[in-house]
Amino acid sequence: MTNEFELIEHSKVQDIHVFLIEMHYRSMHLHMDIEVVYLLSGSLNIVTNNKKISLEKGDFIVLNSCQLHELDSKNSALLLIFQFSPKIFEAFFPQINEIYFDTTPIALENSETGRRLLANIVAASQAYFKEEAYFSLLCHGFASIIMFDLMKLVPHKQMKEEKKDQLLLKLERIKRISDYISKHYQEKLLLSDIAEKEALSFTYLSHFFHENFGVTFQEYVNLLRCEKAKYLLIHTESTLLTICGVCGFSDLRYLNSSFKRFYGVSPKTFRKQNQDCPNQVNTLKQDVTNKQYIFSKTQSLEKITQFFTPPFQ
Repeated sequence: MTNEFELIEHSKVQDIHVFLIEMHYRSMHLHMDIEVVYLLSGSLNIVTNNKKISLEKGDFIVLNSCQLHELDSKNSALLLIFQFSPKIFEAFFPQINEIYFDTTPIALENSETGRRLLANIVAASQAYFKEEAYFSLLCHGFASIIMFDLMKLVPHKQMKEEKKDQLLLKLERIKRISDYISKHYQEKLLLSDIAEKEALSFTYLSHFFHENFGVTFQEYVNLLRCEKAKYLLIHTESTLLTICGVCGFSDLRYLNSSFKRFYGVSPKTFRKQNQDCPNQVNTLKQDVTNKQYIFSKTQSLEKITQFFTPPFQ
């Protein structure tokens, strides 16, 4: 988890981040911001709270602060993402830290509030990407209006501060574990080592991992390694033996068996089937690890203009 959205140098507005991203895969991660996601094209699966949520073109979803989630698209999905920190509202809306939105897809075009919300997200994004004089004031103004419409449109509940603190502690542990695996997947990984780092028993951590990640520790590690291998098979000419070592597999037989289990074909067959897969080059930043493409502000503005006509402009 080395490439959090909020770490990308993309913003001059404090506590607000906007991204246009072509998404293939984003590993489990979380951030402190509230994140609203609008799917402009393609389809997307979000895994969060031990369930898979499917989004289609035109769907909208809210991800809460510190909500662990994974993004995956079979082909690719174009996402407009608006992130803002709850700190923006604390002075005049202190209960913001107790609000927990339902993670449920919403078709914004189906209601007046939804259409207004979409219009404001687009207008805020255009202001953010244009960077005209005093645009930070405009972005913060839109953030308040967007939050107002979220409160009216999206089902939510109030979570007491102490319960949210307990949830945050759990999510911080999940993040530490996920970070550790992402940094060391090329090496020999043992759950017992992580249990020692977390000062937990092996048995407790094994149950904790399965409950919160939805799979066993070894299944998670193997899937992560296979995702890396899948990308390298498509986008490089590296040999299977090289890919095997780079992705942390002990030998080719282990790579083959794991890959076939997850994707139904061998790595060799997969590479042949995807030899004509075009490389994405017209982007500002390519995140090889997670297979996502973050467009520059100029490119983002051009694409949003293509998707939306007045009154959005």
